[in-house]
Amino acid sequence: MVVLLCVPTGAAALNLLPAPKGLDARKIASHVEDIFRGKTSYVEGTMIVRSPRLPEPRRVHLRMWDDRPRHRSFIRILAPPKDKGMGFLKLHPNLWNYIPRVERTVRIPPSMMLQSWMGSDFTNDDLVRDSSQLDDYDHALLGLDPALPGEDGAPSIVLSYRPHEDAPVVWGRIETWVDAKRYAPLRQDFYDEDGVPLRRIRFSEIRDVQGRPYPHRWSMTPLDKPGHETIIEISEVRFDEHFDDGIFTKRNLVRGER
Repeated sequence: MVVLLCVPTGAAALNLLPAPKGLDARKIASHVEDIFRGKTSYVEGTMIVRSPRLPEPRRVHLRMWDDRPRHRSFIRILAPPKDKGMGFLKLHPNLWNYIPRVERTVRIPPSMMLQSWMGSDFTNDDLVRDSSQLDDYDHALLGLDPALPGEDGAPSIVLSYRPHEDAPVVWGRIETWVDAKRYAPLRQDFYDEDGVPLRRIRFSEIRDVQGRPYPHRWSMTPLDKPGHETIIEISEVRFDEHFDDGIFTKRNLVRGER
């Protein structure tokens, strides 16, 4: 006789407390998405990539513009010198990458959206936000986690995101830990379609930015690659500003001024 044991993973394996009545999972997920994006956002920061293959951490300084209502974004690499001037332009559903050392612009196909972004543990989709954790998923409340307290020491809220059948995503589910007071994101675990956890991102150094509890440090860890980690440290972030349309053009991609 063969006995099959189902071993719970992620939040299902934790000792979660029942969530209080009245909480709406989708509204909380909407708060989390708005904290990161607003209608428009400008972000400047440094990405630090650690890997056993690197003799020392690789540091990439970058600027990002995101126009959420018009589904467009732009990223400019400022350093290191060998990557300076590189740009990424998303005009939904297309993504282009300009490589200055060969003076070439290439289109990144949808099949590569989950490929590594510049050798990091983040993907192309993570940075240009082609998919939406609000619009492409259904949301459910799992409970409260006392092991990961939020801002005021209270247990964090744990949500489960499950993709719509026709959503252009590959994650089988996402589990999200959220501060119970201001709904600041604390952690996310990403699973494949078989329920295997593949990566974890932790958010910390949460500071108030225009009324938003915005995390200034993001730490991504691939769970199947020991010794790998990518950290993004945010030095400046602004929301809901008007952007010149000239930013989101292939001409600006090549010019390398922004």
